Amino acid sequence: MTALGTLACCPRPKAPTVKRLLLLLLFLPSLAFTQDKLEDHWYSLLLEGKTVGFLHQTTWRSAEGLIRSEIEQTMEIRRFGVPFSMTQTDVWIEDKSGALVSVSSELDMNGSGRRVEARPEEEVLRVRIHRGAEVDELLLPFEDEPRGLYTIDREIAAGILDSSGTGQLEYRLFSPETMKIEGFRLRVLGTGELADSLGRIHRGILVEERSTGLPGVVTTEVYDGEARFLYSKTPVGLELEILRLEQDPGAEAPASEQGLPGSGEPAQEVAAVFDVASLTVPVIGLGDVSLGSTQSLTLLFRGPGVAILHEAVRSAEEDLASIKEAGDAALRIVSTHEDDRGEVDELVLELTNRPAEAQRVDCPPESLPPEVKGYLDGGFHLDLKDPRLAELLERCRQAEEGGLAAARDDFPAGGGSAAGSGAGSQRGIDVLCLERLVDRYIVNKSLAYGFAGLEEVLSKRAGDCTEHALLLVALLRKAGLPSRIAYGLILTEFGFIGHAWVELYTERRWRWLDPSFPGGRPYGLKIRLGVIDPAQPLWASLSLSLLQVMGNVEAEILGWQPR
Repeated sequence: MTALGTLACCPRPKAPTVKRLLLLLLFLPSLAFTQDKLEDHWYSLLLEGKTVGFLHQTTWRSAEGLIRSEIEQTMEIRRFGVPFSMTQTDVWIEDKSGALVSVSSELDMNGSGRRVEARPEEEVLRVRIHRGAEVDELLLPFEDEPRGLYTIDREIAAGILDSSGTGQLEYRLFSPETMKIEGFRLRVLGTGELADSLGRIHRGILVEERSTGLPGVVTTEVYDGEARFLYSKTPVGLELEILRLEQDPGAEAPASEQGLPGSGEPAQEVAAVFDVASLTVPVIGLGDVSLGSTQSLTLLFRGPGVAILHEAVRSAEEDLASIKEAGDAALRIVSTHEDDRGEVDELVLELTNRPAEAQRVDCPPESLPPEVKGYLDGGFHLDLKDPRLAELLERCRQAEEGGLAAARDDFPAGGGSAAGSGAGSQRGIDVLCLERLVDRYIVNKSLAYGFAGLEEVLSKRAGDCTEHALLLVALLRKAGLPSRIAYGLILTEFGFIGHAWVELYTERRWRWLDPSFPGGRPYGLKIRLGVIDPAQPLWASLSLSLLQVMGNVEAEILGWQPR
């Protein structure tokens, strides 16, 4: 799971996004925009005081009056020691009046990419999402005509200067990351100063920004007397900072102006030092517990992120009606404590490792609840017509009938068998066989992948927990079983780390399956923070609650029971 995925949420150049230069221009020839350069700015991106990437913003006006704004960003980090890069380029075109003509966005996460294109039509914004040969389309209605990025930035600058020290600005802008038209609210606080993690003081006009794309997150920005951006700080569990640079970070400059102050190293070499492994929930007393033989744990959680954790667990209990096996819940709130403001500041949870028993599940009846039926559909990340899905399903069916052993690893390299007709989807199947099958099918357990699509998972047979969960959801839906991806925390020797698994709807409730750790071994103690539907192009929100919890919570073991 990419614990930083949600940072690519806000499309403005000063927002916390992850992008880099891609040379492909998707809509109009670049020569049409070489008449008049309006802007050329560089920014550095910092996580927890470490420079991990850069942002480059350029704006041109063509002879015809069209304005083209390009935002190029990159971030280089590590995931438990594995290098991981995220790059993105957004191109905005607007006309003389500031009306939006088009938006294009290309995102690549360690080789897994997607392209988003958006154009306004009559009362709707037509959005096309490309992942390889797969194309999905969304129609977003709008009330006011969408405007371009450059025009909105000019309006913001004018609003900051005209606010007489304080004031509030609101606007709406399409976000290629969330595939929505997001609302933004800026509040001018007046003159002041803000210190960054490098020890520098930034003085100027302070502005607070909130976005519907990052609910509950407040970014504090500093502008100079001409309303030019200088610096911003966004706390999302960790500290994300954006710092304006005076020149291209690749250009020659004194060592003190490159990388970290006084390091004497080029800024480019500072990247990739931040490791997601540091984003854990530490657990006091973990060394005294053998996770592989633990049935249940009782833990006390403290810290500023406990209220977010409590709300997520409470919502999960209501949604799942408690995932129960023999009358016990896999996740249960034992007690809470509130501070003087009525907010939860201590939370006691009981986690139980309850891998489901072997069970053959038949296709559910047509009388599924309306909110569940949608979890049978394909789309976006899920091409349920891929014939390789039917071939994999048939392996478990034959294993049930005493034929081909599902444990064998000689999987077919391609698709196209007679089983791909989809007729088999009307029969039941052993879902635990599918859980084991996915574990064996993905032979390269690698953290070097972003959010790969189904075709990529089936072809490369590689990935981490998100790729395992995606493939199992695809197989379950192909078999006619409602399923979705759950995300949250799993307890390991490192403490709690981010993880994704699967929820299957059967017998009027959701139950957990985990193809990364079949049977709950060696790790089966989990805290569910939310769910996503991989058939929808809305992955940007997956990690926000993870960041808010992992950077602000610690746990202590109060008791445990062995298996």
